Amino acid sequence: MSEVMRAAALTLGSAVLATALTSPPAHAQEPAAVEAAACSFYANSPYKSASKTVAARAGSSGCPNNWSFDVYLESSRWWGWARDSHVRWVGSSSRTLSAGCAGTHDHRLRIIGNNGAWTSGKTSSTVTLTC
Repeated sequence: MSEVMRAAALTLGSAVLATALTSPPAHAQEPAAVEAAACSFYANSPYKSASKTVAARAGSSGCPNNWSFDVYLESSRWWGWARDSHVRWVGSSSRTLSAGCAGTHDHRLRIIGNNGAWTSGKTSSTVTLTC
């Protein structure tokens, strides 16, 4: 075997060994995938709840306590999206967020879930409201 072939074989073998030692076995990945599939969450569209208030509801179900959720009620501004209201919870829950509003703006609700291994988010449809 030539020196070049021997060096290539050693390099390839080292890469394969390193991958085998750092990758979790397939069966270790199954609980995380099952857990992610069982945990669901939603973000409903914002609505005008009073003359100067906008509100929206978000929730999660089937989520164990290693999941945390951040929910943001946002309104459009010339520079981007303003965070008008925020709530955080762990596990399964549901909450209604509300904030004051004035003028005509687009509003949306965003929910972001995280369990340390997975991060996922959903955004409601954008609704234009005049307060």
